[in-house]
Amino acid sequence: MKKTLVACALAALVVLGSVVGLGAFFWGQRTIWPEFVPVAAENPLAPQVVADYERDFGWRTGDRITVDVYIKQQPGTEVDLNTLAIQGDFEVSGGPDIFTRDKKDGSRYIRLRLPVQAFNLKPDWQLNATMTYRVVGQVDEQLITLPAVVLYTSPTWDGQRKEIKEDSAQPVFGFDLYVNGAIILGGIVLLIGCIRVIRRARTGVDEPPAPVILSPREIARREFLKVWALVMQGYVSEENYKEIERIIRRLYRLEARTMREIDWELHRHPHREHVVEILSLCDKVLYHRMFLDESEHERIWTAFNMILPDPARAVVRPVVKLQKPKKK
Repeated sequence: MKKTLVACALAALVVLGSVVGLGAFFWGQRTIWPEFVPVAAENPLAPQVVADYERDFGWRTGDRITVDVYIKQQPGTEVDLNTLAIQGDFEVSGGPDIFTRDKKDGSRYIRLRLPVQAFNLKPDWQLNATMTYRVVGQVDEQLITLPAVVLYTSPTWDGQRKEIKEDSAQPVFGFDLYVNGAIILGGIVLLIGCIRVIRRARTGVDEPPAPVILSPREIARREFLKVWALVMQGYVSEENYKEIERIIRRLYRLEARTMREIDWELHRHPHREHVVEILSLCDKVLYHRMFLDESEHERIWTAFNMILPDPARAVVRPVVKLQKPKKK
């Protein structure tokens, strides 16, 4: 139980560490939704659109600018993002990143992250965009105009940028490789820990029990007690007495011996009389078709306890040390 709790605690720490790491890694990429302006009374189903960007000044020709367009799609309408059309000084420099979130009132929030670039030498650049939407159940589409974006260029030279880049064009990944490796390793450790916890929970034990090695005498006593319990319950069939005789013969390796051979082979053995008595009483049932009475069962039980006494009732004699006579 203690090892299971330790495994569960380690798995919980791994999960907590993974969550904290992922949260710290993706915290800067979270979406913060803006406050949308109230819907116009004349067109209550029109989507609400807000544009956001890093700054509106200090841009230079060829800079890659990211414009975030936030759209609130009203319930019962559908905005077609494939109809996005851009006009003005900018051109799209990459695929847009789209993120959506459904609300309980049936509306949908859409974030359209659009990378754009401008190559015109002008004091300011303008970005105009249009998109269409339609009401569910209607065929006609309606046009919406996104808020105009005006960005101003910088006519000054800061002395740091070069017209021709001589540095390496290799991308800089920063700590992304290490973070991703840590996330993968943490996931593998978490998976192994969960598998171990599930297996232990199914088995119900922390570790497999140590194998118990019994001696031949202990095995013989265990098997005899199992059969003797059936005899005491009234199951006095020949199979039970045959099993008792088989246990005694196997213990002394007398499987193929007759009673005369057993009496001769165990001539000086301390348990010869007890072995012969048990086998003789079992033979009365097996070969003479007789039933043993209570006194004969008691004789079998007494002889067996003389051969294989109960370890719990064994009397340990104290060792008496003899004192050596003192020399005068």
